[in-house]
Amino acid sequence: MANVFDIASYITNIIEVDKLKLQKLLYYTQAVSLVRFNKPAFSEKIEAWEYGPVVPEVYHKVKRYRTPLKINRATNEPINTDIIQSVDMVLKYFGEMSGMTLIVITHSEKPWRDAYKKGLNTEITTKAIKSYYKNVFSFEQNEL
Repeated sequence: MANVFDIASYITNIIEVDKLKLQKLLYYTQAVSLVRFNKPAFSEKIEAWEYGPVVPEVYHKVKRYRTPLKINRATNEPINTDIIQSVDMVLKYFGEMSGMTLIVITHSEKPWRDAYKKGLNTEITTKAIKSYYKNVFSFEQNEL
């Protein structure tokens, strides 16, 4: 696993993102890593918030930042190649979409809907994420 801020830094050094988009890209990175590599990309929990899946630690750190976000790495540890592949796949598929489009997509998907029905800020478990996306993602030639 990597530090979630190192993953966020990797993302913000490749593409321009706002706060909403970053959250959704982290969520999908977690999903790809769970399905493709059978391990989480990061240990921080993801919660169902009004505007979709959110990693609270990242939200609280960047909530006052301006767009485009630039996040500094939290560690000097290299990011595992499986995680880099997960992020790269997510960016290739979702990277051009806006934060608002990603909100609409995540709101239509079972992990967010089920957690949100239980109440605001309910955790979207890695089990729920993996269970759903294993039937959604198809990895052909390192693409979603």
